[in-house]
Parts: sequence; C-alpha cells; structure tokens
Amino acid sequence: MSIDPHQIDPATWLADQRRHAPRMLRRLLLTALADAPLAIVQAALLAWLAANLLAGRGGLWTPATLLLLALALRAVAGAARARYSAGVAADITRTVRERVADALLRGAGAALPPGEASTALLEQAQAVGRYHAGFAVQRRVASLATVLFLVAAFSVDWIVGLIFLCTAPLIPVFMMLVGTGAQRAADRQLDSLRFLGGYFLDRLRGVLTLRAFAREEAERRAVDTVNGEYRRHTMKVLRIAFLTSAVLELFAALSVALVALYVGLHLLKLVAFGPGPALTFGTGLWLLLLAPEFYQPLRQLAAGYHDRAAARAAAEVLAPLLAAGGQTGDGPVATAATATDAGPPPALTLDALSFRFADDQPALFEQLSATLPAGGCLLLRGDSGTGKSTLLRLIAGLLAPQQGAVLHDGRPAPLLTEHTGRLAWAGQHPWFVHGTVAENLRLVAPEADDADLEAVLAECGLTALPAGLATPLDENGGGLSGGQGRRLALARALLSPAPLLLLDEPTAELDPASEARLVDALAARKGTRTLVIATHSPALAPLADHSLWLSAAPAPGEQEETAPRHWEAPAHD
Repeated sequence: MSIDPHQIDPATWLADQRRHAPRMLRRLLLTALADAPLAIVQAALLAWLAANLLAGRGGLWTPATLLLLALALRAVAGAARARYSAGVAADITRTVRERVADALLRGAGAALPPGEASTALLEQAQAVGRYHAGFAVQRRVASLATVLFLVAAFSVDWIVGLIFLCTAPLIPVFMMLVGTGAQRAADRQLDSLRFLGGYFLDRLRGVLTLRAFAREEAERRAVDTVNGEYRRHTMKVLRIAFLTSAVLELFAALSVALVALYVGLHLLKLVAFGPGPALTFGTGLWLLLLAPEFYQPLRQLAAGYHDRAAARAAAEVLAPLLAAGGQTGDGPVATAATATDAGPPPALTLDALSFRFADDQPALFEQLSATLPAGGCLLLRGDSGTGKSTLLRLIAGLLAPQQGAVLHDGRPAPLLTEHTGRLAWAGQHPWFVHGTVAENLRLVAPEADDADLEAVLAECGLTALPAGLATPLDENGGGLSGGQGRRLALARALLSPAPLLLLDEPTAELDPASEARLVDALAARKGTRTLVIATHSPALAPLADHSLWLSAAPAPGEQEETAPRHWEAPAHD
C-alpha cells in the first residue's frame, strides 16, 4: 500500500524518531531525573550544616561529609547525562541521515534542489537528534521534577508550596505565547538556509562560467546579500530565544523573592500567619535554597525551546521526504530487488502528457501519447534539447507532468521509491559509489559471480579496464574515461533484474563493432524487459516496436509549426 506523503503528520513523525535510541534515551531520562532528588538532599544538607555552624553546635563532620557526597553524586549524574545526551543525539541523527540518504538515492528527493537536499541531510537531521536529546527529555524531567519539588515544599510549609504552585504555570504559559513567534522565525530561518545552500552550490558549479564572463565580484556581492539575509533570520530566532529566557528568569526571580520575603519576615517575627511562625533557621534556609532549584528544570526547558522549533521545522521537510521514500513505520528499508521479485515486464502507456519546466517557458511536450506492449522497445528520437532525457525522467517518476499520466499495465505508475527494482536507469552522467567496478555492479545483483560480471562488461565493450573488476571508482567515475563510465552504468542496468530499462544514449561514442555488440545485448533482453531508449543512432532502429519523434518547441513569437511536435512512427522507420 502506498503512503501519501501529504498525510504524514510531522509532529507524529518527529515523536516517532525516539525509537532509534530507546536504551540510550532511558538512561538519559534516569540520569536527568536523578538531579531533582539530589538537589533536594543537597539543599537539606547545606541548611543542616549552616544551622549547626550558626548555633555553634558540634557534629559538623556528618553533614559536611554527606554534602560532599551529594555534590559528587550530582556531578556524576550531570556528567552521565551529558554523555547520554550526546549519544542520543548522535544515534538519532545518524539514523535519520541514513534514511534521508537512502530516500534521496532512491529518487524521493528528485524535486529538491541539491542545496535543499544537503540541508535535509545535514542540518535538519541534526535538529531532530538535538530535539530528542534535549527538549523532549527535559519536558518529561520538568514535569516529574516539579511534582517532586512541590511535594517536598508542601510537606514542610504549605504557603511556600502554594507560591511554587501558583508561579510555576506562568512559565509554560509565556513559553507558549512566545513559542508561536519562535516557530515562525525558525521556519523562515530554515527556508533561508535551504535557499542559501542551493544558491551557493549553484555558484560553485558555475564558477568557470562566472570567471569567463567576469562576474566573480557581482556574484560575491550577491552571495554576501543572501548570507546577510540568513544572518538576520538567525539573529531573529536568537532574539526570541533570549526573550523566552528573560521572561522565565523574571518569573523565577520574582518567585524566589517571594519565598525569601516570606521566610525572612517570619524569621524576624515581623508577621505571624500560616505555618511560618514555626519555621527555624535551618528549615527556612532549606526552603530558600529549594526555590531556585524548583525553577531550574523549567529554565532548562525554556533554553531548549529553540531546538523544538528547529526540529518541528525540519520535520515539515523530512516527514514527507521519508514517506515518499517508502520509509515510514518500523519495517525494514527496502533493498535491491532480486531476479525472483522483479516481476514481468510492464506494458507502458503515455497518456496525453504535457510538461514544461516553468510557466514562462514553452512546453517540451503537449498531449504526448504512446503505447508500448509488455517486453517491447520504444525509441525516443529527435534533436538534442527536444526533451528525450526529460521524457525518460517522467517515465521513471523523477518528474511529474502538468497533465496526463504514465501508466504501467493500464494503472498509474507506482512510486519508484516504494517499488525498488522495478526499473533500471542508465543516464548520460552516471553516479557510482566509492569502491571497485565489481562492488558497483553487485549493487544490483548481489549474488552475481565474477563470470557474470565479466560477461556483462564484455557486452558493453569494457574488457580492457585498467584493473578489471578491481578497478577503483569514485562518485563521478574517476578511474575510467567518460565513455567507459557511461558503459559501466549501462552494464549495471543490464545486469539488474529490473523489468523496465530506461537508457539514455547507450551507444554514444562507440565504434561500429562495439555498437553492434551492444545492440545484440539489448536484443537478447527484449521480450523479457520493456525497453525505452533515447538515442540519435540509427543502429538501434531494428530493435524498435515504436519510435517517438520529438521536435523543438517554437521560440516565443514564432508561428507554431504545421507539423505536430511529436508523433508515433512505426518501427524500422
């Protein structure tokens, strides 16, 4: 069953990410909760020691030793909390990054610019980890610690307990009031960061062109302007965060002052109401020391409110992305399909497709239709720039048409990311993983032996690799020439059990003998695979059951050509 990314609740998705570090989260919660009772004990021991000193009584070694022990235990608990907090943040961030990377590799982020994809992979995944290591845990700690402090205060003096009880709700109320603005500011900051990442990456990619046209200084100023906008958004978020902290500190200070005033007036015998007249110096000092500790968990909660806003903003992007990647729920991430689960070749129908990249640009196709039987071969023909590669992306589901649909066996094409292994793509600019040629080929056929790999390499004219199957590669195919890299991507597609093959210029830059060998390899797979091939080469014409010819769109202001922009021609045209 497919999952609609728009139906994913970001808040639910964000809360669900804690399952990636359950054991570490339990330890973090226990060490964080230990601080409240230790703080109560520490305040009691300090008041006991001060009362003995003031009264001139002996027996100071016992409270002093216990106080040192309490301080040591509290320090150990704090160190353990910091360690587990870092572990939770690292575990959740790593897991979310792995899932985001897997979704991006499966095409779920095809609509995201590279800068936004990198932001999702780095900053947004880290924001989710920080949230669960900080604010999410502190929210539970603050609620439980508040109850514990109230019980301790009411057990000694109900008026101090009432002061705590009346002032404590003011803090979350003002957090909610300020939090609305904080969330909007965090959303704007995240949008600015995504734009800045893509903007800067585009300038780096085009640096040679910018230098050729002497635009370096102008683009540097433009980058400075965009960077300044992001800086302003960041400072606005920080201003709101500091405002939240200032509000909390104000109420905490007023509350501590009320407790100090109540205790001081009763110890000076200036007032006499409630249980105050019975207060001793030690008890009053303990209540006074307890007051700042009572508000400390709430102050820590407010300090992490910015992390909550950043995580909620990140979830708005990551939840639909991972849902589109077929990675919601607790099930395992899909792996490469095997030959037994790839399924039969699909019949392919292009139903009145219309596509343009922007509203102010001419359409690449309008009402484009074609039908290909299962196991057939469709050739996409036409001049460069007429949309052959774009049409392949539409068939693959990497782009969405403005009108029309792509149908497999008469049904809307399934999401690529939810049906791994249903198609294989060999493009003009392939990507690889760091490793050897054999490791890259076994991405699609883990069980293939060396003989299988060498056979498919021979079909693609790659028998003369520098180190054979052990030839090392980087992401861009470094270690091979450009033509060899494209043929290796083609070999990977042919080795795949996918029933639908999308090939972009597979015979480009091949000599006639190598091209003929490759045509024979494709002919051998026809019938068991459905082939869609974008090509300029007439050598592939004998494979075609149908040819779809694409022509350039008319320039703005030109008269529309009398011939249709596309038509379906018979095979062997």
